[in-house]
Amino acid sequence: MTSMKSVSAILMAQVLMLACAGAWAADGDELLDLLGGGASAGQAAKGEKSAAGAAKAKEGEGLLARSIKTAQGRLTAEQNIFVQFFDNGEMDKALYQWPAAFEGTAYAKSASGRALNALLLFKNGIQVTALEMLLSIEKPKEIESYITQKWREAAPDNAPVWAAINPTTWHQAWTDVFGIGAEVRVRGRQVYGADQIETVKDLIKKTQVDTKERAWLSWQLVIALAQGEDSGAASKALAVLMKAPNNPVSMDLMTMTAARLLFQNGFLDASIKYYEKVPKSSDYWFDAQEEMGWANIRKGEPQNSVALTKTLVAPAFATQVGPEPFFLRALSQLKVCDYPAVLQTLNVYRERFKPRAVALKALTADARTPQVDRMVAKLKTGAVKLTDLGADAAMLPRFVTRDEILLQNVLTERALEQEAKIAGELYARSLTGGTAQVGFQARLEAFKKAVETRAQGARSATYGRVKTLAEEEITEISAMLQKLHIAETELIQQISVSDRVIGATKGLTSSKAGTTGSQSKDSVWFPAENETWFDEYANYKVDVRKGCAAGGKKTESSKQ
Repeated sequence: MTSMKSVSAILMAQVLMLACAGAWAADGDELLDLLGGGASAGQAAKGEKSAAGAAKAKEGEGLLARSIKTAQGRLTAEQNIFVQFFDNGEMDKALYQWPAAFEGTAYAKSASGRALNALLLFKNGIQVTALEMLLSIEKPKEIESYITQKWREAAPDNAPVWAAINPTTWHQAWTDVFGIGAEVRVRGRQVYGADQIETVKDLIKKTQVDTKERAWLSWQLVIALAQGEDSGAASKALAVLMKAPNNPVSMDLMTMTAARLLFQNGFLDASIKYYEKVPKSSDYWFDAQEEMGWANIRKGEPQNSVALTKTLVAPAFATQVGPEPFFLRALSQLKVCDYPAVLQTLNVYRERFKPRAVALKALTADARTPQVDRMVAKLKTGAVKLTDLGADAAMLPRFVTRDEILLQNVLTERALEQEAKIAGELYARSLTGGTAQVGFQARLEAFKKAVETRAQGARSATYGRVKTLAEEEITEISAMLQKLHIAETELIQQISVSDRVIGATKGLTSSKAGTTGSQSKDSVWFPAENETWFDEYANYKVDVRKGCAAGGKKTESSKQ
């Protein structure tokens, strides 16, 4: 028979066992919670600590672990370390931990794994590369919703990075993730031809009224309609666009487009009024003057074209004006029978464009010149005009600062250079932080070099675009030279039959006066021809007296 002392000892031992069991159960519940295996009932029994845990879950902590578990089951020790870094916002350490946690796993190859890896890069400042990695995922709908939500927060549709990535094939599912603004900013930068009008219209329907995205697509529609020779519809679309707020297209370019559409439809006087609205400060002013000269030719008023081209062929503007104004001037002079002036224009053309063609030819062979490099450096800082390039402009294609493709290449290069710098900094920090894998530093170094290679590829694309622009200008110079040869042939023919022309007119004379520029009563006349004042440009007047019917007298012309 057991003694009372023994019974007491047994009862005490049972009490101690129950107490220890209770303590172990509490510790065990905390451990299960940490590993993600705790019961919700146990969590609810913890009072304030449980409420705090639930709040953290609402904020997103633990959701990444659940996302990974959904894809692959339980988490490994290295993956748990990764999740802790990510949930604590230590994105650089999470990046260092990625290879140990996921390299070689099925999760890393899945849509969710690839999206998470790209998100890590994005969070560490490698944004262009990361976003392009994300958009390369073939099945966006397979990405786990938590990771999708994190991407939506990291890259809203107004983020600057959307303007830096290269246009890619856009999957409709990405619109559901990032919104129509992102889709338009990517797809809108593509060049749409006349055969893609319906595509542009469908994109416009997705945008909201009075937004920058709608205005940009409306501009694309105007260009596509004009190229498709539907100038009436293009004019209506342009009229609406010119009144639209948040318009990214410059008013000068839209004014030029309106003038061109009017010219195309034969409304010459109206087109001239629009050309005159383009200010001298605009990059498009020389184009406006040239096209206004052609409108005057079509009107049968060559004397006005002679006046307009006086400014265009001035030596001071040699880098900003192309070869066509010389043909326009020669043709105008031929029409007013100023034969000596035609010969002078032909000679000036050869003197100016022969060396320019040589310089452009050198660019087509190798565009890696100091002038191009200095221009790219300036473009990286913001918008640049050709006049901002100074003496370098003489060694560059004249449309180099206005070419959208080249500007996009430069923006991409700038972004990738910044990412290569960030990758280098991450590599330096990885030597002392966050990973137990010695070989990871080499992996990050390889990634840094890959980004640098992409940046060099963007620079190569810039050089390639400069070559293309140089080739196009050389072709233009050659084409205008052929047309000037025709004008020269016509000049010789007219001189040979001049006696018959004089006899046919029977001494009748005509007077044509043309003016351009300032029409004010206090305009100034500069009689000296050996020097040019700045105020004189675009304020020339041409009087043609007894031009092509001079009865054998020499043609009189002044201020040409």
